[in-house]
Amino acid sequence: MPLTERGRELLRRLPGASLPQGPGVGCEIVRHEERCVGCGTCARVCPTGASARSDLLDVGQLLAAPAGTRRGELGAALRRIMRHPPRDPVPVPPRVVTLRTIVYDAGRCRGCGACARSCPADAITALPPRAAEATGGDGP
Repeated sequence: MPLTERGRELLRRLPGASLPQGPGVGCEIVRHEERCVGCGTCARVCPTGASARSDLLDVGQLLAAPAGTRRGELGAALRRIMRHPPRDPVPVPPRVVTLRTIVYDAGRCRGCGACARSCPADAITALPPRAAEATGGDGP
């Protein structure tokens, strides 16, 4: 989680500590693309626009997804019914609400964890910041 105002004030009082600058001052966001169903919930709740819903589906992602995952099961079904995979991403009709590619820009992410809390497929994990990043020091 990002620091609260009270947390920032306490950090300011620590000798030699400094507040982190720039993007990513909160949690470390880890995306698990193999679990993603492309619903776009993360993009809807992201306050900075780091996650965005594409109008395309990258079939290659489905075909490369590991077995036993939601995308892997769909990829296995596609392998059985398609003659050849498309070379480019496929446009998704507006009425289809899942299976879209989610475009993630790590440079815009502030680490607030809203995407991880809202993801229905548990495809995003918000890890606590490392001590060195949170304090601006070298850490343990």
